Amino acid sequence: DFAFTEVRIGVAPAVISLPLLPRVEPRAAARYFLTGERFDAERAATAGVITEAADDADAALAPVLDGLRRASPQGLAESKKLLTVGVLDAFERYAEDLVQRSASLFVTAEAREGITAFLERRDASWVR
Repeated sequence: DFAFTEVRIGVAPAVISLPLLPRVEPRAAARYFLTGERFDAERAATAGVITEAADDADAALAPVLDGLRRASPQGLAESKKLLTVGVLDAFERYAEDLVQRSASLFVTAEAREGITAFLERRDASWVR
C-alpha cells in the first residue's frame, strides 16, 4: 500500500512533493495529500506515483533491465540528465523553503498531538 499520511499528524508532504508533483496526476495528488488515505499499487500506477503495478515483479522488470544493459553509459547518463533537469531545478528553487516549512510544522502543538496520537495508536484530538 501507499499513503502520504503527513496530513494526519499535523504536517504536510512538503519535501516529497518536489519529485512527486511533476509526475503525479493533479487530482490524485490533491486527494491523497489531503486525506492521507491508503491506495494500492494499481491506483499508484494510474496516478503516476509508480511506473507499473505487477503481480510478478521479476517478469515486469525483465524488459527494463534488459534495456538498461543494452544502453550505452553515455546515452544513459545524458538521458538521465534530460529526465531530471526539471526536478533538480525545482530542488534548487524550492527545497530550502520546503525543508524550513516542514521543520516549522513539526514543532507545532498540532504536530506534537498528531505524532503522539499516532504513537499511542489513537485518533488525534481533531478527529470527530
